[in-house]
Amino acid sequence: MPSSNSILLLVVQAGLILGLSRVVSFFFVRVRQPQVMGEMIAGIMLGPSLFGWLFPRQFAGVFPAQSVQYLNTLSQLGVIMFLFLVGLELDPKLLRNRGRTALVISQASIAAPFLLGMALAAFLYPRLFNPAGARFFTVALFMGAAMSITAFPVLARILTERNLHRTQVGTLAISCAAVDDVTAWCILALVIAVARAKGLAPGMITALETFIYVLAMFFVVRPFLRRLQLVFDRSNHLSQNLLAIILILMLASAMVTESIGIHALFGAFLMGAIMPKGTRFVHTLTEKLEDFTVVFLLPIFFAYTGLRTQIGLLNHWALWGYTLLVILAACGGKFGGATLAARVCGVTLRESAAIGVLMNTRGLMELVILNVGRDLGVIPNAVFAMMVIMAIVTTAMT
Repeated sequence: MPSSNSILLLVVQAGLILGLSRVVSFFFVRVRQPQVMGEMIAGIMLGPSLFGWLFPRQFAGVFPAQSVQYLNTLSQLGVIMFLFLVGLELDPKLLRNRGRTALVISQASIAAPFLLGMALAAFLYPRLFNPAGARFFTVALFMGAAMSITAFPVLARILTERNLHRTQVGTLAISCAAVDDVTAWCILALVIAVARAKGLAPGMITALETFIYVLAMFFVVRPFLRRLQLVFDRSNHLSQNLLAIILILMLASAMVTESIGIHALFGAFLMGAIMPKGTRFVHTLTEKLEDFTVVFLLPIFFAYTGLRTQIGLLNHWALWGYTLLVILAACGGKFGGATLAARVCGVTLRESAAIGVLMNTRGLMELVILNVGRDLGVIPNAVFAMMVIMAIVTTAMT
């Protein structure tokens, strides 16, 4: 049980994180950057890359190593709830009248950076990865998955802030990002299963359990959720009991996928994805959960990521050269794949380029994947710092 001093320290940490994230976000919004950019930068500022570098004694007092586990717990809960909200936002209606185009563009914008990520892994593996650590095949799969992600929720907010969400380019981009998200999370689930499996037999068991789980979610849980929607429609009110049932289902889904071996995040995401779409039920549920998750829990996740990011490890020009290579590969794969695919589908050159730029947004989703990879021991600290920089740069570019 945490001591009173531990609780006091956690309160101080949470207050500092929340306050700084609000202040930095305010300035980033003023220079026409999305709010999430400010929160990401605030997290880096609180870590060893700035606060710990400038004021090492104070940093050790505010963020002692033994206290980070509590921040980790809160951040993991925040990401689980956020992935549930991401699933809630996915709407199949986005693909109406543009399903084929969105599918082609999204898959091309995954395939190109995925292949470039694997090629980059082949180049970096003997230079930056510990030979006694993760297997090359696992590293290559993870680098490909990390390169191919598009931050669907961040992109949606950028389009809304710029009043582009109802334009042809905006609706097509958000449709592509929706398909991209589903595909990328399926790929990540596969990568995690490969990383955790210690042989072919455990991997096959994980795949079978995952298949059974997905079937159960669609054919057992989804009909039950429709009944919950009817309960909501009759009362026209999201009661505390109804909210508790949904949260229990979300946590149970996350627990099942974690025990299977494909990470709790996938369970939370799928639970949100199968919720009835386009209803007041989902809209009200989102309103209930979004503010607390986005305002309080996610900044703690950014701070936790910042505490793990040591930009000071990039202390040689060659390492910064590798960082530039990571950024170029990420941008080239996403922008090039999405732009060329859009042109093949008959979209004008200007709009194709705009879609390519928009699909290059990585933001929070990239940080989620990077933290998973670091927890699994797939990527070392230096590569983690490079990839965090890439996530910030590509989001700011958009």
